Amino acid sequence: MAAECINVAVIGYGLSAKIFHIPFLLALSSSFNLYAIVQRNPQPNNDASKDYPSTRTYKSTEEMLMNPSVHLVIITSTPATHYSLCRLCLEHQKHVVVEKPFTPTQEEAGKLIELARQRRLVLTVYQNRRWDADFMFLSRLHADGVLGRIAEFETHFDRHRPELPAENWKTRPEPGTGAIYDLGVHLIDQIFVLCGLPDRVTGVLGTQRQGGSKEIDDSFTVLLHYDATSLLATVKAAVVSPETQQLRFWVRGEKGSYEKYNLDCQEPQLKAGMRPNEPSFGEAEEEEAYAVTTAEDGRLVHIEGAMKERWKPGSYISFYETLARCLTHGEAPPVDAEGARQVVRLIQLAKLSSDRGMTLSIKEKHKSVD
Repeated sequence: MAAECINVAVIGYGLSAKIFHIPFLLALSSSFNLYAIVQRNPQPNNDASKDYPSTRTYKSTEEMLMNPSVHLVIITSTPATHYSLCRLCLEHQKHVVVEKPFTPTQEEAGKLIELARQRRLVLTVYQNRRWDADFMFLSRLHADGVLGRIAEFETHFDRHRPELPAENWKTRPEPGTGAIYDLGVHLIDQIFVLCGLPDRVTGVLGTQRQGGSKEIDDSFTVLLHYDATSLLATVKAAVVSPETQQLRFWVRGEKGSYEKYNLDCQEPQLKAGMRPNEPSFGEAEEEEAYAVTTAEDGRLVHIEGAMKERWKPGSYISFYETLARCLTHGEAPPVDAEGARQVVRLIQLAKLSSDRGMTLSIKEKHKSVD
């Protein structure tokens, strides 16, 4: 499309829309126009038409899609609806951003990718944690060869929340729910970006909370085996983790290691009402808890907060800056949909591995996945 302001319709008006998408559209008002919001059941204390009176509101996606002025649709509804809504938007010749997880199955994702290709439309997935400050820092260390060949890569999303959560869509056994789809999709995606596809997958999914449904995992450990480099990547999320400092990354290589605690600050900043274009957005209030250990002159040197010149603030807004250039100038999308499909397949293999109690090769076809 030509270089013009992109009219955007957002499907859904929950946390995802309010916190992770709309603030960035408003911050990039020269590129994006919040044109429409689809909210099926507005409530007195949750009404898009009151929050954004100059934005068109619809109660059905079908009605919104009949408007030819909509260029781009952002799907923030539950994962079980992603495939049908995404397909409907593509069939109405709209570019699409879909929240993670892309779809519950890699087969669905593949069909959407092919449809977008046939119609020459942009289809991308909101894997925003590629722009976490700690992951971008790790990516720079890796690209600069600071760590050398990586032997072990641990990535965590641990929290101490042993109480059963209030009932919501995440607690219902629907396609695409559970911790592996909610949090694991971020962690596996980051490893995929940095290291590519593994050769084998071992998954252990379960429930650490007492008294809840055993149908939905609230915790997991996934091992990704890279045979050629002997890399073992551990992907882990827990809800029983009584720690004041939660481990985020522990990456060990032949030349050095990287250890990081606690999560990126952008999500809590957005929830507190900070705007993405504020100067301090993405910068943590306290010193980031990380360390780099390197081998120098035959001895190991451990430095807290080392290599600060490589540390940059987190930048979720980069997703939408890249998307704007993609739509107006033909650049690559911020997240390749095929890569997102591969991540969904790894999640499916991890679930299958857990069910079977065995390690699975990704090169083999697996009936329930492929």
